[in-house]
Amino acid sequence: MRRTYFIAFVFVIGFLFSCTNDKKENKPTSFLTAKEAVRLNQVIYKEHPAEAFLKYSPEYEVVFSPQAVEGNYAVIVKNKSAEQYALVVRGSLIEFSNEGFQNFVMQDFNIFTIKPWKYTDSIQEAYISNGAWIGFQNLLQLKDNSTGLGLKEFIEQKIPVAASLVITGHSLGGNLAYPLAGYLKDELNSNLKKNLQLITFGAPAAGNAAFVKDLEEKFPDAERYVTEKDIAPVFPDIDKMEEVARLTGLDRVLQISQLNLGGLEKEIDAGKILKIAGEILKKTNVINETNQYVQSKKHLRMLKDTRGISPDSSLSVEAIFNNAYQFHKIDMYAELLGAGKLD
Repeated sequence: MRRTYFIAFVFVIGFLFSCTNDKKENKPTSFLTAKEAVRLNQVIYKEHPAEAFLKYSPEYEVVFSPQAVEGNYAVIVKNKSAEQYALVVRGSLIEFSNEGFQNFVMQDFNIFTIKPWKYTDSIQEAYISNGAWIGFQNLLQLKDNSTGLGLKEFIEQKIPVAASLVITGHSLGGNLAYPLAGYLKDELNSNLKKNLQLITFGAPAAGNAAFVKDLEEKFPDAERYVTEKDIAPVFPDIDKMEEVARLTGLDRVLQISQLNLGGLEKEIDAGKILKIAGEILKKTNVINETNQYVQSKKHLRMLKDTRGISPDSSLSVEAIFNNAYQFHKIDMYAELLGAGKLD
């Protein structure tokens, strides 16, 4: 009888020990930090990303490597020493090409029509911009060169359940990371959907208040990094763009006073032009209470940039762009987060 009790006791102890080990093994891996994520966003802009990761981030390996679809591109990388993954969405290409045209015209500035967003839990009336919808659809068409799998299928079949996955992007990449993250959180079949995180840098708004509310519920700890001098994260909020234009000196860069507008050039500046444009959008009902673009205040992480700006006296597009872009480029975010520039 005692032997029977002893065997039973050993069995129970062994069972409990086994359960404890299972819990340890299934414990989710920690997420990559913003400093680590911003470096990945730097690398993805390089001409040959797979090779660039070997050079600039050798601690990571590219496990999902597709061909770009209409200018949209993303990879999944894995930390070689841990079950940490990142889905990195590339931002706009700054070049005169079909891909550059797709990024800027078809997506960045394609904000005047909206699409219903169905990947919500209980939120109603969620919308995203037509540009964000097009980019999101392109990302869903990405196929890994080795396996032929799409993003969702690859995550479900190739990434361990206990692994962590950060969805991240800069600029347009961050803009598209929002719907992509919401979609994956809603549609993934595996338990991995519990181990997703969202981190963006300088991302323009993708949708309306209902869309943002759903993301805040899905990702309560998401991180949205911006600086007060970066005009991209306030786009397309005309009122806030006017404020940033004055703060960064863009209103002076445009040098409207040098234009011959029959005397009107003495009365207006770039800020007022933005305000007039905003009023036109509101009066024509392009922007209203339903489809007004907003950003998450809950996710906001403000980075302090103490650098000043010296407006160029030239009226060239290049001068205007360079002054604005210095506060938006990914290297600037990397510097502020302590990751440093890439050569």
